[in-house]
Amino acid sequence: MGGVIRYVKEGSWTKIDDYTLELETNFPAYDIQQQLGVRTWGSNLVPLPQHVFATYEDPCENKNTYPVTLGPYTVKEFDENGFWQLWELREDWERSAWADLDQDGYMPKYVLYKDFGPEETRSLSFTQNAYDVDTFMSPDSIKAVQSRNDQVTTFAPTMPYHNMDDACIYGMLINLQKPPYDNKNVRWAMALSLDLESISIGALSGEVIVSPWPVADTQILRPIYYEPNQAWLEEFTLDDGYKPFNPDFGAKMAETLLASGVDAAELPEDTTDFGIGWWNYDLEQAAKLLEGEGFTKNADGNWLLPSGEEWVINLTVPGDWNKVMQRTGFAAADSWRAGGIQVNIRQVDSAEHGSVQRINAQHDVQYMWTNCIFTPSWMGAWQELEPGHIKAADSQENNDGNRQQWDNETVYQLVEQSKSLEQDSEEFFANGRLIMQEFVKDMSWINMMNIPTTIPTNEYYFTGFPKADNYYAVPYSWWSSAKEMVATVEPTGN
Repeated sequence: MGGVIRYVKEGSWTKIDDYTLELETNFPAYDIQQQLGVRTWGSNLVPLPQHVFATYEDPCENKNTYPVTLGPYTVKEFDENGFWQLWELREDWERSAWADLDQDGYMPKYVLYKDFGPEETRSLSFTQNAYDVDTFMSPDSIKAVQSRNDQVTTFAPTMPYHNMDDACIYGMLINLQKPPYDNKNVRWAMALSLDLESISIGALSGEVIVSPWPVADTQILRPIYYEPNQAWLEEFTLDDGYKPFNPDFGAKMAETLLASGVDAAELPEDTTDFGIGWWNYDLEQAAKLLEGEGFTKNADGNWLLPSGEEWVINLTVPGDWNKVMQRTGFAAADSWRAGGIQVNIRQVDSAEHGSVQRINAQHDVQYMWTNCIFTPSWMGAWQELEPGHIKAADSQENNDGNRQQWDNETVYQLVEQSKSLEQDSEEFFANGRLIMQEFVKDMSWINMMNIPTTIPTNEYYFTGFPKADNYYAVPYSWWSSAKEMVATVEPTGN
């Protein structure tokens, strides 16, 4: 609701009819329709039932524990410690806001969201048909479960097996205000020292879509932002004339997977299903860049800063709460160490992982998701890139205004210019492609891959979950598309 209050001028809204609202915004609001609606997992505008809240002198006193809902389900029971919540179907569910999603007259009586614990426990529970949909289970755990339960399926029968249309991306978020990371050549050396093929196969069994761009490689975004930029990417050079892009990444990874024993029938026919390419793994070029900035190596082959001190990257990664990110972060650290860059890796809980990205003093390098672009409009992700948001390297202030801490005048101008453009215009899209190029030139964010949404489903009790051959909704239980899943699945009779 805070977003709407910021956008909408107080007292300016007027109901025109049952389907029309007129309001005045405090400033040009390119995405007001998204602020009032639902992009993915929720809305900033939450209607409250007057007959409930009007009875309180202070509406904030009402904790709304059992909320009145527009949907077909109401809260029946919940764990006060937050580990589970049970929703029950309303008797009058056909009058609800999303009853029209149902096609067969059937809706599950209950919907249970439950934390089944760490991945080891979840795997056992999933094998025993204790629940129906998992989220971010490691690929090898999925295979172990499938070997014991043939009811467990993935989104697609061929690699990378999972739906990869999440709006966000995984990569290395770097504090660009902190030495030596304030040096573009150092950041490029870090990128060229990552063996992403080995990282992807070792941590995620090759079940990935890699990308050098700071934008997810999705069905919506690839034709608008990727394909028109491909020629630029293939011709791009560093300051010394070196071409860092490897367009054959997907084809090479398919060869490696085939040689490792993956069934050829499970490999995609189009190897760009693994991504349009990534940076060369080139330790020689990385060394050239570092030596040009005064770095040297000691007798153990480890890189030393220009000051003579050993260079140690302080890398923050998730702990057990996200095994997929945790494992990928450790694999990236191993890759850097193989190139002589020492890494101090720190695992943190979810809350600290969120705070590290926003406070420079806590942050060197972090394996993180960001640059979340849900629609063809990139503005929601990059409007924060404007002057005045840069903090000191050791600042304890919140830097939400620019998590990259990236100071780029060209980007500032492109963002400001784009605020007055139609969000679906070619000029707007072209500016987005130029911003992508600036990300790459500066290596201001080492993008690695689409979020690998490893979401297995157990079809012992219910069938009809979204799959590649029945892609009626994005199969994420934490997005608003979950309601279409609930309305579509059918009982098996077990």
